Amino acid sequence: MSTGRVGQERRSHGLLWLLAGIAAVVVLCLLSILVDSALYYNKVHRGISVSGVALGGMTKAEAAAAVGQIVDEASSKNITLTSGDKTWTVEPAGVGRSVDADGVVKAAMAVTRDRNFFTDAWHRWGLYFAHREVPLTGSLDTAKLDAVVAGIAKTLDVPAVNAALSITGGTIQVIESKAGTVVDQARLKDEVSGKLLALQQAEIQVPLVAKQPDVTAEDNAEAKQQAETMISGMLLVTDGSDDWPVTPEQIATYMNFRAETKNGVSTLVPYLDAAKMTALMNEVAAAVREEPTEPNFAHDDEKVWVEDGEEGTQLDAEATAATMTAAALKSKNRTAKVATKALPPTVSSENLKAMGIKELLTSYTTRYPCEIDRQINVRKATEYATNVFLAPGQEYDFDKQVGPRTPERGFRMAKGITSPGVLEDVLGGGICQVSTTMFIAVASGKAGLDIKERHNHSFYISHYPKGKDATVTGGGKNLRFVNDTKNYIWITGESNGAVTTIQVWGTDQGRETDWDITDFYDIVPLETTTVTDPTLKYGASSLVASGQRGQKLKTTRVVVENGVEIHKDVWTSIWTMFPDKIAVATSTTKAPTTTTTEKPTTTSSAG
Repeated sequence: MSTGRVGQERRSHGLLWLLAGIAAVVVLCLLSILVDSALYYNKVHRGISVSGVALGGMTKAEAAAAVGQIVDEASSKNITLTSGDKTWTVEPAGVGRSVDADGVVKAAMAVTRDRNFFTDAWHRWGLYFAHREVPLTGSLDTAKLDAVVAGIAKTLDVPAVNAALSITGGTIQVIESKAGTVVDQARLKDEVSGKLLALQQAEIQVPLVAKQPDVTAEDNAEAKQQAETMISGMLLVTDGSDDWPVTPEQIATYMNFRAETKNGVSTLVPYLDAAKMTALMNEVAAAVREEPTEPNFAHDDEKVWVEDGEEGTQLDAEATAATMTAAALKSKNRTAKVATKALPPTVSSENLKAMGIKELLTSYTTRYPCEIDRQINVRKATEYATNVFLAPGQEYDFDKQVGPRTPERGFRMAKGITSPGVLEDVLGGGICQVSTTMFIAVASGKAGLDIKERHNHSFYISHYPKGKDATVTGGGKNLRFVNDTKNYIWITGESNGAVTTIQVWGTDQGRETDWDITDFYDIVPLETTTVTDPTLKYGASSLVASGQRGQKLKTTRVVVENGVEIHKDVWTSIWTMFPDKIAVATSTTKAPTTTTTEKPTTTSSAG
């Protein structure tokens, strides 16, 4: 055999042995991977720990339980903060610490699973030689931690003191600056958070940092000179013919200082403070104020329109203080003109126009001449009851709107119905003329509003339209209605005490109102009773109290809007019979008798 051939065969055998060796290694590696995978199937791989506790070989549930136990055991591991002889304890629960146990277990499982095959195999192999600590993940209630740190800072902080100026006895004095020491709150929060989330018990020294003042004495030289100029003489505040002199002593009490940055340096600037000049500003404000003219509704007999208002004038206190400061900084011509600004009306014209009040919906007038005190009551009640705006859906309450009937509010004693057949002087007597006029106006015509409460008088009053009267008593019977239109309504009125008119303005909704009033029915004839009066002469008699016959009637009101009935009201008015009471002389008196002689229907001037 040739030498060349022998060498070739040897090389071939060597190659085979090499390939066989490589194959063996591959097989061993694959076998080890398979064994490793079998051992840690659905388990945390060996070599992985959390907070020093080995989780290798644990299932997800077992690992979660182990992490939970770690967290529970760490719940009593507090952080102690110290500064000098002061200490504070931060409890995990006190700052809302929570640990994501499921997330930690998931991260532990993912160390050998969430990458490609070769990377995961490499990590599995490496864990046999070096352990891997999986960090805990969690959170703190930052608001609670901030509050803890802020409380510590409040105790320990020694703020820097800026240089300042003061005025004593007309002399400007410099107050020196001082450096301070404050808690480094950001660093302290980071350190506390790190220890808490690592479930560690630790003692932390509260970090402090120096705080330099923003303003030093050297920065205030110009301000001192300016302040001295400001208190060097009189100052005159003027507005046309009005003048207000201000003495140097007053200027000193009005002066204040604020920090401003000039060329990158914070310096003090003296100024006259409007807040310190309240008394002077109030005096000037009263002199220069001109009230605005409010926009308002105007009308003729049919239409309504909005008349625009005009702005007034008011003091601009801050601007006036600025002009005073500028004048005080001068050595001569120290006169400051009052600054003013516009005083707008309280209501805009646009708001009034948006209310949708455009035209007269209905108007009604009652007439009843009477004594002067009753006329005054009617005029006052009309004044209180009208010039009222009702929003859609808003209720009108006559008793509340008119308010208490007291002498202080202008009401007088006049005849009013106090009990059946009895008229007595009462405060506000006669104002039912206003409630009756109001009822007829709001219930009629194009208004046709939703009536919630209405009562007839106990006395039949002939000078009111039959079946349309409306009585009110303080805290008792009342007149109430609701604006059930789509727009605001405006109720106006005027009265001279004898003639009273109520008008309702709004937007025509297409309403029509129809009234139907029955004749009187269930009539009970008037009776008469007598009582003896020893003061009467023989044969004489006198009427003690007027009665009335009993009777009823029904008032039906139907309101139609664009052809659709929206209201149908039936009001039954009832007048109870009570007899005439007649006094007769004793010598001619017999036992009280009752007669059935009918008397004309009673009228009264009380309503």
